[in-house]
Amino acid sequence: MKTFARTLAGLGLAAAITIGLAGTANAAPADRSGDAVVLKGSDLGDLVGTEPGKIVGFAWNGRWEQIPVQVDERHTIDVRQLYPEGDFPPYVGGNAPDFDLEVYADPKTRSGADEDATFDADDELTFMGGDAGGTAPSVGSVPSGTDRSSAVKVDVDDPVGGGSAYVYLFKAAGDLDPSAGKDYVDYDFKLTNLTGSQTLKDDYGYFSQFNPEDSTVKTDDYELHSIDRWMEDQMKITMGNSTGVDILDREVAQATKTGCGRSEYTFSGRWKQDSTPGNDSSTDNEGTYIAVIDGPVRAIRSYMGANSGPYVQREHIYYQDHEQNTIFLRVHPMLDLYAWTDYSPAAIGMTYRDLKNTGGVPVDGNPDSIVPATTADVANGAYAWQQLSGPQGSVSTVVGSDTDIPNPNFGTYYLDDSTPTGANEVQCGGDGQSIGASGFGILGPVTPNTDPRLGNHNDLTVKRTRYFGPPSDGATQAENYTERVSKPLIASATASPIKSGHARIKVKLLNKRVKARPGKQVRLKLRVINNGALVIQKGTFCLTSKRGLAKKACKKIGALKLGKGRTVTVKAKVKKRVKGKRLHLNLGYTVRAESGTVAGGQPGGFNIGIRRKK
Repeated sequence: MKTFARTLAGLGLAAAITIGLAGTANAAPADRSGDAVVLKGSDLGDLVGTEPGKIVGFAWNGRWEQIPVQVDERHTIDVRQLYPEGDFPPYVGGNAPDFDLEVYADPKTRSGADEDATFDADDELTFMGGDAGGTAPSVGSVPSGTDRSSAVKVDVDDPVGGGSAYVYLFKAAGDLDPSAGKDYVDYDFKLTNLTGSQTLKDDYGYFSQFNPEDSTVKTDDYELHSIDRWMEDQMKITMGNSTGVDILDREVAQATKTGCGRSEYTFSGRWKQDSTPGNDSSTDNEGTYIAVIDGPVRAIRSYMGANSGPYVQREHIYYQDHEQNTIFLRVHPMLDLYAWTDYSPAAIGMTYRDLKNTGGVPVDGNPDSIVPATTADVANGAYAWQQLSGPQGSVSTVVGSDTDIPNPNFGTYYLDDSTPTGANEVQCGGDGQSIGASGFGILGPVTPNTDPRLGNHNDLTVKRTRYFGPPSDGATQAENYTERVSKPLIASATASPIKSGHARIKVKLLNKRVKARPGKQVRLKLRVINNGALVIQKGTFCLTSKRGLAKKACKKIGALKLGKGRTVTVKAKVKKRVKGKRLHLNLGYTVRAESGTVAGGQPGGFNIGIRRKK
């Protein structure tokens, strides 16, 4: 498992973090490098009002190293603006206002740009745990191109394995790119039915039609492909020695297991593509995109529209090694509702495990009898896990929910049957098989109203965090993922301006009893120490004596961290006609410190003896 590292110190506020990716660092919380730190602008008060593209992040690892940070703007809108005005079905809401909702801002969609173009209280700043480092000196250099007075120190603490790490945020004073030249997630969103100058915002098929896509999310660890809003059809795991074969049949969203009147097909306007001929003439569908964002740290795919639930929302947030998949249910009273992943025959040979069945069963298309998780395992702070692992790689899904529904009836779902024929095994599309199909179920018998427009309502949010790992992932790793989801990193942020300092070295003569012979070279063993307030990148020091040396003796020095030293040997040639019994050598130096600071000095020198022939 990768090793994490980070922290945001906080203006008196602590923030709970979501989960995400990256490298290694000092004093790092164990096994949290894949977890993201997400802070609101309200947690970073000293940076509020800054242009988002001017907020940059750095880690201290003996020197400043820029890390990628991402600002995603959010705003509160009336949800009705997410659909164009016009002749929409009554359940969309006509042209009247409906209810306010905080969503991601995106000028490419009907959500639109944030009304406040600066980093404000509801915006989010994200960086990866693995990019954090150690504590920087309070006096010293700051990264080149940053405003020294703007520094904000972020402390990140790990409630699972212990440990802390740190990130420093600055306002850029130059042309620094917040991405730091990195791109952990590549999201290529592509609507294939748009031509020429047509745009997502103006030309999307919001009502009574489907919108074909060829959209791909790709990282070093996995690849996913979608053909419409609710329709994912490819999954390849590339982490470690995984084979990278596509193991997905379809990502399922389905009301009831006994029919196909409502499924990912009808939600996406693909009535003629599901397995229920009676649905072919139906047209009560709508859909809209809230945000399509491809950033250096994460990608966001957020949309709405599920037949008579026009404001049912699904939001995918993609990080390097995992995806957060959240459904916000906002619909009239319903019966049962399910979200599961149906794998293809390419997944045969993998092993299925979950928190109730840690020993696992083979994924082979033959039905198994296993114990499902229940409401107590998945509601309001409880999380269940499900996993498929094999040479193809591992998919570990951590499932939870937040709700105020009294006595909810939730549970996990699993069906491995290549020829499903049961009344509760209806397949609404794909290859007609159910291979290792696993997910979450709202089991009914009645789910109360969750649509704020329809009077008294309850809230229900279903959260599935899906990790993509190597073939070696097993039950222990799935339990670790679950603990990470249930106990996210904790970050706080504090204004922490770094005081300016000086670059300086001290040179000590180690062989103090050395004596030089006139006309000969003398070897001097010296200790060079960085006793300044800045990390030295390189430099040169020279010994001179007009009276006693034939020429100045110089030595280059490499990088020196604060308080660190290096032993070097310098050869100096003494003049033939040097006078006296002792020779004073003057010391001078020039160093280049971090952030481009150049400094020099003449901190005295030292004496050596002269040995003459008898």
